[in-house]
Amino acid sequence: MPPRRVKALSSGVILENVKIRHASEADLQQIVKLSEKLGRDESAMDSMVSPLPSEFQNPKWILKNIKGENTVVFVAEADGKIVGYSLGWISQPWSYKAKRGYICDCFVEKSYRRRGIGKALVKAMLEWFKDKGVECVEADIYSSNIPSLALFKSLGFKEVSKRLRLIFEKQ
Repeated sequence: MPPRRVKALSSGVILENVKIRHASEADLQQIVKLSEKLGRDESAMDSMVSPLPSEFQNPKWILKNIKGENTVVFVAEADGKIVGYSLGWISQPWSYKAKRGYICDCFVEKSYRRRGIGKALVKAMLEWFKDKGVECVEADIYSSNIPSLALFKSLGFKEVSKRLRLIFEKQ
């Protein structure tokens, strides 16, 4: 897929030359840094998520997704640097009738948010999944992440389940 240029809006200001493209091995360290920020953001939203880097921030794991046949990583480039990324894969859970696309990560640097970059990253993933013959795409979004919920719903995603949790108090 050739890089796409996006005109992203933020309070009436147009940010020109945002490029959405497939990630390469050369992008790995910048993606790792963004994934660590995503992990810290998730930790702030969810008391059960550790603020320490997990296997999802491991460079080997991210590189495997960059290079995989049924995995994909897109990056958003603006002002000469990577300011966002999305990561996903294709699988067929045992109970599903068809191939499923899963968006694991979608993150944009705080100073670049609300400009349409996240939406452009998700749209690139949706096109990739569609080209691969995927019949449905899923993403897990925190209930408190109102901007992400609005973004995914604006693209046609519907809520299909709710995850419930009980945390035992330490004695």
